[in-house]
Amino acid sequence: MALEALITRLSYYSDLADDDRVALARLGAKVRTFGANSEIIAAGQQMDAVLVMREGWAARIKTLEDGRRQILNILLPGDIFDLQVLVAAEADHSVVTVTAGSVYALAPQAVREMLAGSGALTMAFWWTQVQEEAFLREQIVRNGRQSAQERIGHFLLELHRRAQIVNQADRDTLRLPLTQTQIADALGLTPIHTNRVLRRLVRAGYIETNRQWIRFLAPDALAQMCDFDPAYFHLDAFRMRLARS
Repeated sequence: MALEALITRLSYYSDLADDDRVALARLGAKVRTFGANSEIIAAGQQMDAVLVMREGWAARIKTLEDGRRQILNILLPGDIFDLQVLVAAEADHSVVTVTAGSVYALAPQAVREMLAGSGALTMAFWWTQVQEEAFLREQIVRNGRQSAQERIGHFLLELHRRAQIVNQADRDTLRLPLTQTQIADALGLTPIHTNRVLRRLVRAGYIETNRQWIRFLAPDALAQMCDFDPAYFHLDAFRMRLARS
């Protein structure tokens, strides 16, 4: 199905009618494919499309002049970037793949016209942006006030819940393609410290890990330890279900 990853994500926020799905199909999405650790967008680049993750994981990144970098957020299938192309032409940060993957490229004018014609799609699109703003607020609090152990626990639980939304994780297991260096770059830690804390979480019985998987053995206890409350996902009480005649 065309735009399947996007439809899965948007369907979590709004009941999409058949005409909404037709409107999405009419966007004429083009697929762009990338290898792992490839730049999808470079800071300062002139943007030409609204991009949506189709397959794989990517990261929003800001890099300092001396090469130090901060991962701002992780992008999963169905995540939209960047709607800012609708109002600005130049990227203010980079987007780099974590794994091999692909994106849908949508013409900005086609997206504008689609949003003008469908209330359900408009609400669903904007709700994805409300949610990402909430993720960024949590990132500020996490990196600014939490201990290393709390940061890593909170980050892992957030990724697990996000992956569940787009059918990329089951009840207690997450395929995690991030390296320890990438986790460190997201959380303002060193790779060595990140490794130590992950081993501490394993010893404490919160999680078990192998090279690319994390299993949550005591998710409630982990959530209590790191003060993780998924209310900021805005998935239930404020879920957009627009009445239709």
